[in-house]
Amino acid sequence: MASELEISIKNVIKRSKELNEFEDSGSVKEGEIERLQLAVEELRRSYEDANGENAKILRAYYSYKDRQKRRRLSEKEKRQLKRLMVDMESRKKEIDDMYASMGAFEEKFRKYNVPKRFQPLKPYLGRLQEFMKSTWREESEKSRKKEQRSLLECMAELDLSNDEDMITFCALKNAFTDIGIQISMYFIEFFLLIMAVSNESEEILALVTYEVKAILKCLSVEENSYSIVINMFVKTVQFFEGAMKLAGPFSDEAKGQKSKEDAKEKKVMVFLDDERKDDLLHLIFIEVLRLEVSYRSPNLPMKVINDVYYSMASHLMDNVF
Repeated sequence: MASELEISIKNVIKRSKELNEFEDSGSVKEGEIERLQLAVEELRRSYEDANGENAKILRAYYSYKDRQKRRRLSEKEKRQLKRLMVDMESRKKEIDDMYASMGAFEEKFRKYNVPKRFQPLKPYLGRLQEFMKSTWREESEKSRKKEQRSLLECMAELDLSNDEDMITFCALKNAFTDIGIQISMYFIEFFLLIMAVSNESEEILALVTYEVKAILKCLSVEENSYSIVINMFVKTVQFFEGAMKLAGPFSDEAKGQKSKEDAKEKKVMVFLDDERKDDLLHLIFIEVLRLEVSYRSPNLPMKVINDVYYSMASHLMDNVF
């Protein structure tokens, strides 16, 4: 039992180090890794520090087992050893549960960890499609075979003439709208940032919006299936493009306002470097994927009660961002 407890502790410590790679990935909610690290650190100290609870229990256990080899234990010692073993069994179960939860954490971190780019668009889109296939689309196909449905499909079947169903529908719709607006604002702010830092805004912005639309279209959880989530954000980008066309040129060169001295100077293009640009977009795409999965992944049974819907609406507002 003692060796099993020690193995469980060491497994958790090792697994926590592996999860640290997701700390700056963007797929981890703020504070999740830190809380996990704190719990693991407490466990590590309790095992490695001489005065730690697990260290004391293990020493006591080995002491009793050593005595047992040399002589017969008294009834009192037998009872104490039995209590120790029960305590170790309980601790091992808690630690094994922690290890299992770390596995669930890792799965979630990996599945939402949209690949970072740092490469030309075409090969990146291929890599992104492969990521979506292996993490979400194959799973969606299996769920469809089990006749499971997406949250949007369940919402469409609510009886809006029923007050309770109407309240449920509105709660989920409002969550979708609020989150969609927040993500859309991030896209708009990103595009405005591109305009602010580039002296060739029209050219750079046109390229960026084209790439964003191409990447968005890869984030559907079901292949060859219309996604209201993805389409909403594609429309947001298109709306921004249309608004910029209506506003007219915004760089001095495009307006024809450059001075003669400026015209003689060698043209130098200034823009946000690719790494920073991709880092910012990566975080936004992760939130798009969270919303897409939340509403369009077919992971719900045929019948869901309204209380579950309420909980889902609250969970979405708390966890998509």
